[in-house]
Amino acid sequence: MRLLGLDKDSFSNWWQKLPEGSTIVVQPKIDGCAIGLRYKYGQLVNAYSRVNNDIVENIRIINTIPLSIDDSLKIEVELEGVLYSPILNSSIHDIHNLSTLSVGKVSKEPLLFLAFQIFSSKSDELSDLTQLQEWGFEVPITLRTEDPKQVKRWHSQWINNELFSNFPTNGIVAKCNSSSTKKFLGVSHSSPNWALALTRASL
Repeated sequence: MRLLGLDKDSFSNWWQKLPEGSTIVVQPKIDGCAIGLRYKYGQLVNAYSRVNNDIVENIRIINTIPLSIDDSLKIEVELEGVLYSPILNSSIHDIHNLSTLSVGKVSKEPLLFLAFQIFSSKSDELSDLTQLQEWGFEVPITLRTEDPKQVKRWHSQWINNELFSNFPTNGIVAKCNSSSTKKFLGVSHSSPNWALALTRASL
């Protein structure tokens, strides 16, 4: 389980690498802490951030993270999401240091969790989001299009605070929906080649 970042390459360059007619999904880029979760036989056993070792004890008390997803699962499931404060423009410094905080202090923080990736999945992006919801997770608002100009329009709307304005965001994320295209594009040492962050400096 590798919690990678997101590339900030030119959207036009990124789009040209995709097969013609590719479906792109767009989500808010939440300003929070990336968290990886591991479930064994459907039970939460480990949790990690990019900078912390196992922080599962702090994670267990966050109401929006299920302790059990499916008791019938016979395999381990690893997934990724983002932990964030719903208070817009609030400081989330402490979120990135969950291992140094007491369980009591974490329990007092108004923290929410959105799940957005199932590691080693062979399904497409939208199917994975449906699966995450069936396991009891909240998932990001997700838009879809086959038109690159629409992604640019959404990006402009985000810059003008007309899109995803009820979340603490620092950009939007564009992802390839197709599992086969994701497998073909692969990942670099720091980011998946099938996803891209669009910030205020993008496009």
